[in-house]
Amino acid sequence: MAGKMSAPGHGGGKRGRLEVTADPNVIPFIDVMLVLLIIFMIAAPISTVDIEVEMPISKIIPSQRPPRPTWISVQESAAGTRYYVMNEEVPVNDLGERTFEEWQKNTPTVTFDECLLAETIKASHCRIYIRADTNTAYRNVVRAMNQLQNKGFTRIGLVAEDRRR
Repeated sequence: MAGKMSAPGHGGGKRGRLEVTADPNVIPFIDVMLVLLIIFMIAAPISTVDIEVEMPISKIIPSQRPPRPTWISVQESAAGTRYYVMNEEVPVNDLGERTFEEWQKNTPTVTFDECLLAETIKASHCRIYIRADTNTAYRNVVRAMNQLQNKGFTRIGLVAEDRRR
């Protein structure tokens, strides 16, 4: 901030103190802005120069996309219990076979034998997700799990609704 000088006795403030004014000193600000303008005017044409550079070839193998998840849905209504593989209704006795077929569509690069080896990283591709209505009896969910286990699927995830939203 700038100070204003005045002679003693002419309203220069109490006991000879300098009076503070609210006028900012913009001269240094303008100097800095002009210097920055000159720097940018010089640097702008340099950044547009095209130099052809031969880059090295990357040896990193891109990661594979995770397989699309396979869903089993269980609905219970007045007509009875209905089982769905993805969006298609399936009888409970065919649940394991239809899930296997749908799983193969979703993960074409992984064989079922690779999936059954728990030690390999491919085992994570075998997860099957089951979701059920609130009013569905637990025994019907277990029935679906048993059908999947009969076909060899042992990594089954139960999905719950996220109530935080």
